[in-house]
Amino acid sequence: MHGLEVRVISQIEQIVSRKGILSSLVEAMRPHQWAKNLLVFAPLILAGKTESVEGWTHCLLGFLALGILASSTYLLNDVADLQSDRRHWSKRDRALARGDLPVPVALGVGGIGVLISFALAATVNSHATFVLVVYAATTAAYSLGLKRVPVLDVFVLAFLFTLRLVYGIYLADVAASPWLLVFSMFLFTSLSLAKRQTEIRRSAALGNDRIDGRGYVASDLAFVFGLGVAAAAGAVLILVLYLIHEAFVAGFYRAPAVLWSMPAIMFLWLGRVWLLAGRNALDDDPLWFAVRDNVSLALGASMVVAFISAWQITLQI
Repeated sequence: MHGLEVRVISQIEQIVSRKGILSSLVEAMRPHQWAKNLLVFAPLILAGKTESVEGWTHCLLGFLALGILASSTYLLNDVADLQSDRRHWSKRDRALARGDLPVPVALGVGGIGVLISFALAATVNSHATFVLVVYAATTAAYSLGLKRVPVLDVFVLAFLFTLRLVYGIYLADVAASPWLLVFSMFLFTSLSLAKRQTEIRRSAALGNDRIDGRGYVASDLAFVFGLGVAAAAGAVLILVLYLIHEAFVAGFYRAPAVLWSMPAIMFLWLGRVWLLAGRNALDDDPLWFAVRDNVSLALGASMVVAFISAWQITLQI
């Protein structure tokens, strides 16, 4: 009888501790990840169209549409990854993996969200809607199989981040910058590799040779680390070339020389990311880590100050 009472009490505690469906749904939609979508404003700002009310309006609508789409794809992806997430050391705490969010609810809200996001983007222009369709299709392909292909998986993740910039270009109706897009690919490939580095290391520490739901094995650790550092170095180099070939010749910078601080700041931040990755002190998501890391926030603020200074301050030399 004592053992039965213990089991009953344990089950009651589990039921009471479970979150409600609404709060679990919001959690599963990961609204904090919308911060990544701020990239859509970058083309507007870098093109010097910050005084365009129409540009800001279109970007805000596009930001909302992309946020809804991203949250919807998170729900659908979590359904597809349900079994592997339940075996993952951190993803098992997600709402669906815990059992707090019913699968039908996730599928229903995810599907409706995709339709709403397309309809919202269509109010801006057809090009923006097309980019969202490509984003959704790429996300689906990633969830259904590409995430299990080593190296290609991180390239796809970088492509999805770069699509945010392409999306912003169409929203703001500005000229595309090849240097900016290439820089984005190098940067986010490096950060995606840092994410894989953490997953491989922690999975190996648990005695697993293979990463569940991924195509990597424990022996890939050194390769992923080297490739990630190389991509980081490439990102810094491309940023320098972007400054030389585009930023310095743009007419709206009053003190373009200040922009030279930006590659240095980027080098320091990426160096910190990979230093911590090598020490196994990095979170699963480097970007989520960055918004909670004081050093990363300070470096980010320094980059913003440098950009504003180059844009608004006139230097007397």
